[in-house]
Amino acid sequence: MLIKHKHELQNTSRAIQTKDWSTIRFLLEEDGVGITVTDVNIHEGSDAVYHYKHHTEVCYCLQGNATLEDLQTGQVHQVRPGTLWVSRKGERFRFVAKVHTRLISIFIPALLGTEVNDEEGSFPLLGGDEKP
Repeated sequence: MLIKHKHELQNTSRAIQTKDWSTIRFLLEEDGVGITVTDVNIHEGSDAVYHYKHHTEVCYCLQGNATLEDLQTGQVHQVRPGTLWVSRKGERFRFVAKVHTRLISIFIPALLGTEVNDEEGSFPLLGGDEKP
């Protein structure tokens, strides 16, 4: 059995901060589960485009208020507590946090742990079993 506590992961390499978000990564490739589970805080006013070329992301909103625009269809969705969405590998979206927004985010395949979004809004494929 694997047990992780958020307070034990703070101030470790599993705590990542950028200008738009901060996260605690509970599960990584090294944990051998095949997915990454994160607790993400999106900063108020963050307006970013994401394009996960190598990963599927599942997100569940715990708190906040944001919009999620599917850049393929142009559809705009409201994100508030209780909203779940899946961004499949290759899909592009724009996320705008109207207020501080907290998410639980799952990545498939698992991250190594140090990845941050590149200029296209993607994570590089550094680990996992999947080929680019």
